[in-house]
Amino acid sequence: MASNQWKKGLAVIASVSAMGMLLAGCGGTTTTTNNTTAPGGTAAGQPHLGGNILLDSNANWKDFDPALNYDTVSNELVTEMYDTLVTYKGTTAEIRPKLASSWTVSADGLTYTFNLRKDVTFWNGDKMTAQSFVDEFQRVLDPKVASPGEGFLDPIVQGSTDFNKGKATSVSGLSAPDPYTFVVKLTKPEPFFLAVLAMPFFAAVDKAYIDKVGNKAFDSTTAMGTGPFELKSVTTNQAVLTKNPKYFETDSFGNHLPYLDQVTIRINKNDQVDALNFQQGQTALMGNLIGIPSSVYPTFKANPTYSKLIQTVPQNSVFYVGLNSKVKPFDNVLVRQAMEYAVNKDKIVQLMNGRGQTADQPLPPGLPGYVSKSDMQAAGVEYTLDTAKAKQLLTQAGFPNGFTTTLYVANTPDFLKIAGSVQNDLAQIGVKVNIQQSDWNTFLDTNEKGNVQPMFLLGWFQDFPDASDFLNTLFNTNQQPANNSSMYSNPQVDSWLNKAQTDTNQAERLDLYKQATIQIMKDAPWVPEYYPTATMAVQSWTHGYYSNPSLPDPLQYMWIDAGHSQG
Repeated sequence: MASNQWKKGLAVIASVSAMGMLLAGCGGTTTTTNNTTAPGGTAAGQPHLGGNILLDSNANWKDFDPALNYDTVSNELVTEMYDTLVTYKGTTAEIRPKLASSWTVSADGLTYTFNLRKDVTFWNGDKMTAQSFVDEFQRVLDPKVASPGEGFLDPIVQGSTDFNKGKATSVSGLSAPDPYTFVVKLTKPEPFFLAVLAMPFFAAVDKAYIDKVGNKAFDSTTAMGTGPFELKSVTTNQAVLTKNPKYFETDSFGNHLPYLDQVTIRINKNDQVDALNFQQGQTALMGNLIGIPSSVYPTFKANPTYSKLIQTVPQNSVFYVGLNSKVKPFDNVLVRQAMEYAVNKDKIVQLMNGRGQTADQPLPPGLPGYVSKSDMQAAGVEYTLDTAKAKQLLTQAGFPNGFTTTLYVANTPDFLKIAGSVQNDLAQIGVKVNIQQSDWNTFLDTNEKGNVQPMFLLGWFQDFPDASDFLNTLFNTNQQPANNSSMYSNPQVDSWLNKAQTDTNQAERLDLYKQATIQIMKDAPWVPEYYPTATMAVQSWTHGYYSNPSLPDPLQYMWIDAGHSQG
């Protein structure tokens, strides 16, 4: 998933045991959990109801339409306004019910039947029904909508390809046999399909409302969901969410969620001001939207008052330099390999206050499928800082004197720091890099065209705990250009990735991902920079905050002490 720091893939601390839970979906298992309770009371006692909070963001949101939302800034709002069939339990990778009260999976893993809650309405009073999901799944598949989530349904859902290509007027694998039963039929079993359905792409929508306001307004100025917060107002500088008084979830005390009356998210691109706002108690947390910026982290760490408010969260995410394989001179694999040897990754980690570890491949080490260093060495793809080797490769490629290129980057402070570091590194091998900076939305719009940016800085923040989310989403040819914006294409890699998508033998899948990773690194469409460790700061009077694996800040479960309402 895209963020002002990385493209979306929402960060997760996954494990083999978590993966085993996800794989358990194929086998005729029935999950029945009508539990509507959610995280509530803590050591701080029963939650206090009411109050408003302020949050700062150093980048603008891009999309309010769940079918288009695929960056972490937009996701902060979209996840609060819309609900999916299933979601994650607390800080874990365990799938729990949301709008589905229960579900069954056929023994062959091809048919998913969801029994829906009957007490849910959209904010305008319209009923949430199975048709709400049929409509959204078809919107994601509709080329006129151009959803980056299309590849998660096509071709795995029966009839999805025909619908996407205009050969059918509906998707044969989607049905609503009654208002509260939603059925999805797959072409092949997919081990992680339930986790895919936890993504906001597949939230319930009110099609009558969308038809009334139009797709453009639905993505930019208005919303209509079932979620805990309603969109009150939005300008270029802030968005205001207010409590949905009819929300269905309750906590263990019987309180209806959310606890807060209002959440205001302000755009503020000055790190020092963001930090000052938190220090003065104006903002409730520095969380998913900004974290603690590198420029102020040492101050926070050294101050006894603020250091105890810091939460450190390992993430399954990766920062990288994208090299567009369709734009000269990066259409030459030797040039791309030269970049691998030229970038000083240790220096980048230092610039980020040491919060992370250098990256040697796209997949983070916390996910099953990560290739060991010894295997990378044996395959000849362990790139280390070697300026002489980089110059040698450039000479072989026909660029003995280097060349001039442009590095595209979003204009957030940490991104610009990294861009400057890469610029200096490449100057050492004769490559002159011009830095083209823009706001987050403009950067993403350009990046997703796939034919403009020769080099770019991005990151990937995990969507769901499976190697597919990194390797298939970012390197399969069928994901160009929105997700695979490096425009990388290798038929053999595609074959391995496609097979892994529906292979229910986990050992075989991991071997396929290993082969794909090694070949990808040989082809060098990315320079993986580092795997970050997130650091958040949460006020002592703010409660209920936790960092989930695959979700943004849990605003619907947060509450504040009396006397600390903001705005």
